Amino acid sequence: MRSILRGPVPALLAAVSLALAACGHAARPAAAPTSAAAGPTGSPLSHDDIVALAAQFHDQPLTGGQHAPRLYRWVNDRVLMFLQFDNPDPAKATALRYVGVAVKGVFCAEAQPGGPNGGFPHFHRLDAPDYAHGHGGPPGTPGYWLSWVAVDTFTLKDGRQVKPGVDYQEAPTPAPTCGANVPKVDFAGPGAKALTGGDIAAFWPLFADQPLTGGQHAPRQYRWVNPNTLIFLQFDNPDAAKATALRYVGIAVRGRFCKSKQPTPDFPHFHRTDAPDYAHGHGGPPDTAGYWLLWLATDTFATHDGRQVTPGVDRQLSPTPAPDC
Repeated sequence: MRSILRGPVPALLAAVSLALAACGHAARPAAAPTSAAAGPTGSPLSHDDIVALAAQFHDQPLTGGQHAPRLYRWVNDRVLMFLQFDNPDPAKATALRYVGVAVKGVFCAEAQPGGPNGGFPHFHRLDAPDYAHGHGGPPGTPGYWLSWVAVDTFTLKDGRQVKPGVDYQEAPTPAPTCGANVPKVDFAGPGAKALTGGDIAAFWPLFADQPLTGGQHAPRQYRWVNPNTLIFLQFDNPDAAKATALRYVGIAVRGRFCKSKQPTPDFPHFHRTDAPDYAHGHGGPPDTAGYWLLWLATDTFATHDGRQVTPGVDRQLSPTPAPDC
């Protein structure tokens, strides 16, 4: 078929392509729209994508010679978010395995966020001679409680099968009971600080994918990490110029609006791919195509309806009870 482009249009498209290349998007295959029902298709992270993301996760919250197999970034003075690739060296990594949060705390059962089944299976001490000796510790040891959210389906070295969602079995460290002697969490995390306006602005172009169609504008920033999963950041304001704090990191998994196809209760919300506007995209008719969302809170705050949120998986955010299909 002959092209219908005439005049200055090819030159304009060429200029746009050069501009995208300058922003670091040239090496990444574009999400290819299929149909309104199927929606945009994701693509794996390229090597350049991984390097660009890794550059924003440069904090070192552990001391004593420890080198964690994940990349951290402080989002406030008590919580870090992290990325964990299939290789701890971003130059050798080929895929993202987990996103997650690490919350300052002490190694006591009474201080484990959400209790033993709350989604924080692992405690890592602040200080240790090397990483292998940092798991758990004596009662009351200062450190971090970790929560992992898998973004893909994969097999670990020990043969355990992992699917997208909260990984409740990752590196468990059963906590001791401290009774009336639970220490205060008053240590200073190395480099701990809240995100600045400049920090937030630097994240924005890295989370610029648009998985929704039909005129929808989501109140969060998305990034495809593989053909079926997006990771997202949700700030206190969807406008980069007005955002002051990160509220959630999370994932959206392609799926269908059926009870039998809801990944787990940790995914309380279904959002359809295509809708005339965002408000009309919640839920939908049985078997509608869209995404199941999981939110991992990164701070303590009150929602607009007065609900109190603390760091960890938020199973009550915008629930859309799924129909039987």
